[in-house]
Parts: sequence; C-alpha cells; structure tokens
Amino acid sequence: MPKVTNQLGLLLVESGFLTDEQIEKAHERAMASGVTLGRILVLSNDIEEKTLDQTLEVLIHLRDNAMFTEGDALEVLGMMKAEADGKSKDADKSQLKSFFSRKGRPMRVGEFLVRSGLVSETDVMNAVEDGLLTRRKVGQVLVSNAYLTVDALEMALNLLDDVRSGEMDASEAAKNLREAHSYPESDDDDNE
Repeated sequence: MPKVTNQLGLLLVESGFLTDEQIEKAHERAMASGVTLGRILVLSNDIEEKTLDQTLEVLIHLRDNAMFTEGDALEVLGMMKAEADGKSKDADKSQLKSFFSRKGRPMRVGEFLVRSGLVSETDVMNAVEDGLLTRRKVGQVLVSNAYLTVDALEMALNLLDDVRSGEMDASEAAKNLREAHSYPESDDDDNE
C-alpha cells in the first residue's frame, strides 16, 4: 500500500504513472520550495503537463460529482496511462476524449480568467491543485496568493453568470474583464 497521503500523488501512484519514491521526493521538494506537487512533478519531467491537467480534472470530477467514485477515477487514469504507453484501445481513446471534452459543460472560473488574460493556465492549475488540497475554490486561492484582486474575482463571477445564462458572449465578457482589471502598459515601454 502506498505511503502517499496527497490525493494527486496517490492517484498517480495507484494508476502506475509514478512510484511512491518519485512522489515522496517530489513532495519533499514541494514542501521545501512552496511549489505545488503537480508543478514539481512537471518541472522534474516525472509527468507531462497534459497528464497533470487531466489528473486535476479527474480530481475535480471526484470532488464535484457524487456519482463519480475513486474507482472511476482510477479507471480514467488507467486509460490515460495506457494511452501514454501507446497501449490504448480505440474505445478507450474515445471515452477519454469524451471525458475531457469541455463541450456541454459550463465554463469554469479558471478557464474564464485565462481567457481574459488575467492569469495563466499554470496559475490556474496551481490554484486548482491548492484548492483541492485545502478545500478552497480556485478564485479564493488566486486571491489569497495575490494573482487576482477580490474586485476582479467578483466581476469575473458576475460576468461568468452572464455568459452561462446566455446574456453575454464569453469573448465579450473576457474582454470586459481584461479592460477593467488588467494592468496598463507603462509609457516607459513605448519609449525604449
């Protein structure tokens, strides 16, 4: 039985992506540096960015969907591992594509913030991982880590509601958020 206590690490070990030792070493580096475990695993070339992104998506499903069990999570990760090893069946590839498709599900706040240009995909992935560990929402993590102001988050949530209700197009909403809350370029940049 693995000694890993972090759910991300546990799923990566149980699905065969990594060993206990790799997770423990990465966990030590994460604790020493303050960088999330997932980011350390990517920077150490233990997993690919896509694997981290998809594993975090599985963890979100596990957190948010009462019908999605840890067994389901391991099944999805097992299909991911088979695909990474070049041993995936066409039916599994189709299931994975469907599982990770963003079609038909509401846009999430992190996706909206990235689209607006206020934060990077890496910032959001780190916030997702942190939020899963600390049971906080992505927006709360981004605000507490000073990637976003409370005002920007509140505006983003209001605009996202407008997008979800069909009152506003996502591109228009992202542009409005970006114009209201991004930092203007300094005049010094133009004079150099």
